[in-house]
Amino acid sequence: MRAPLLYVGGPLSTARLTLEPLTPAHAGPMFGGFADAALYLWVNADPPKDVADLESRFARISNPYAPGGELWLNWAVRLNDNGTYAGLVEATVRPDRVVFLAFYVFTAFARRGIAREACRTVIEHLWRAYDAAEIRADTDFRNVPARCL
Repeated sequence: MRAPLLYVGGPLSTARLTLEPLTPAHAGPMFGGFADAALYLWVNADPPKDVADLESRFARISNPYAPGGELWLNWAVRLNDNGTYAGLVEATVRPDRVVFLAFYVFTAFARRGIAREACRTVIEHLWRAYDAAEIRADTDFRNVPARCL
């Protein structure tokens, strides 16, 4: 039997990106990206109503210790060259070490390889820090760029 999951926090980085552990304080600077209705073309969710709504969501998901012994790991994706937020990467680590990965790349930053770079960084972290047994990501079959990660 494996040991219980323990949160391994901290930022992750690449040459272009810094992935910051998500906090409610990210809601203000990220609101514009999440408020864009085009972001939800492939996602079964609604845009936040306002910054307070997004802050409430971030407060719920920023605590890594989730119900059922899962870990919820969430990173705000920031561009190193200008500090702008470009999206979010989410990973749910189950006690059996199967991980479910999700991501949002804000419309203004689509098709620049940000999802690929951020997700690869998170995946490497998941193998190393959490001894992931398997990593899964579901995408809408019509979202061709997401299938190419």
